[in-house]
Amino acid sequence: MPDESNGQVVDSLTLRFTGEDENGVALHELRAAHVAEVLQGLVGLTTDFDKAGVFHSDGPAGSEVLVRPAQEGSFVIEVVRYAIENWETAAAVGGTVGAPPLASVIWWATRSARADVKDFDYLDNGNVKIVWQDDTAEEVPVAAWQELQKRKRRRKRHLRQIMAPLADPRVTALDLTPPASEELGEDEIPVPIRLRRADYDAVRPEDDIVEEETIFEAEARMSAIDFDDSTRWRVTAQGRTRSATVEDREFLSRVTRGLPISKDDVFQLRIREDAVTKNGSTRTSWTVLSVDSHRRADRGDDSSQAAPSS
Repeated sequence: MPDESNGQVVDSLTLRFTGEDENGVALHELRAAHVAEVLQGLVGLTTDFDKAGVFHSDGPAGSEVLVRPAQEGSFVIEVVRYAIENWETAAAVGGTVGAPPLASVIWWATRSARADVKDFDYLDNGNVKIVWQDDTAEEVPVAAWQELQKRKRRRKRHLRQIMAPLADPRVTALDLTPPASEELGEDEIPVPIRLRRADYDAVRPEDDIVEEETIFEAEARMSAIDFDDSTRWRVTAQGRTRSATVEDREFLSRVTRGLPISKDDVFQLRIREDAVTKNGSTRTSWTVLSVDSHRRADRGDDSSQAAPSS
């Protein structure tokens, strides 16, 4: 335990995972691997928002996340955020200038992962009012708003870790209970924030996508022609056959006016190949940028300069 002469507990958070097993028995255990992920995610998310100055206006509070012994319940994890620096002000949780509780930070991060921002406004009190796509609103500190614009992939990974037990079909919800604030009476209990599997699904890591573009010139044959749709041609070139979009408007106009084309005709094409690699699998598509020449198979002459057919 850190020396309290150099710091102080300034925040706490209770995470309660609820659910039932296949026999309808209330949940009382979680997979150890999932619990480890919860703690790793909490540490990562807290560290990022602490560095952003969310917990203290004068800079990082040097937060350290600790775990307390489990209490009776379905499955309860109680964590505390321990401030090493600037803890005198950071301890004013719930005050007008105090730091937001960790539960609120997790909620804002989850909302930003589930919905786009429709509008935002800087308020006179120093906060930012966020209006989400569903027309609900949230008021957050400026530092939190700025952090929500950054490290989105990293934040999703932290949230995914925090909600890892929801991958278990026995677990139906995660309740985040913030500490009691001065605004609540002695007999009032803080209302927990409930996260469900839909929230867990919303922070699924984005697929790694790599896009590449290559332009090449090649002799080709048109193995399929669509007079009505320029995106449904098929082109054979360099030993490969691909569906292709033809963007050469002059050539398409000549085809529309009756340019005769045989499947054995040879075209000199300028082609753009777009390759999209997702999860190790690559899909390619071709776009014919220009048809530079056309050699008819029956006569062997080059008709690239021939007058358009009437």
